[in-house]
Amino acid sequence: MHFFHAPQSPPERHPGVELEHPPWLGPPRDVLGGVVPIEQLLFRNQELVIALASAAAFPQGVELRLRLAARHPEGGDEDVWWDRRELLFGGPHRHRVRPGKPLADELLRFGVRFPGGAKATTVDRHPGENPHGPVLRDSGEGGGGGGDRFVASRRNLWLWPLPPPEPFEFVIEWPAFDVPLTFVTVDGEPIAMAARRAQPYWP
Repeated sequence: MHFFHAPQSPPERHPGVELEHPPWLGPPRDVLGGVVPIEQLLFRNQELVIALASAAAFPQGVELRLRLAARHPEGGDEDVWWDRRELLFGGPHRHRVRPGKPLADELLRFGVRFPGGAKATTVDRHPGENPHGPVLRDSGEGGGGGGDRFVASRRNLWLWPLPPPEPFEFVIEWPAFDVPLTFVTVDGEPIAMAARRAQPYWP
């Protein structure tokens, strides 16, 4: 079973009006999002944890906030550990998605799928103007730290538009870290409620 696919070559772009900050690119810069805890483990083994910690919801979409942590297991292979440690600190960004090419095992993949069948992934390619939703964008690593035997990092994803107030699937896969294709159900109702609490910085 496959969920993630490399995108096709992008369609030819046509001149158009460039928006200052289109809503599919990321959260609005002048709005305080309504925060809702999710606190859901997406994957866990003896070496790695990936968790969906919380969400900041806006009328236009939701920022999903993830936490990743890895540790060197007792007796584990030293070379494998250091390769994986590098991946956790942004190494996947060196493995760009190339249209028509297989996805690199080092590429950490996220996705969502809604009850009606619509889905979005972080490996999708979208046109620069007026894409059809849903769109899921990976803003990359948001900082972290650690040492020789333990590391932790953060990642933020932007999902546009706001998901419906019903359960949907959150999907991850990371072959280089032995993370299989994994589906976890997330309740969209608290996210929709949090979006109603979003506050513009200025009236």
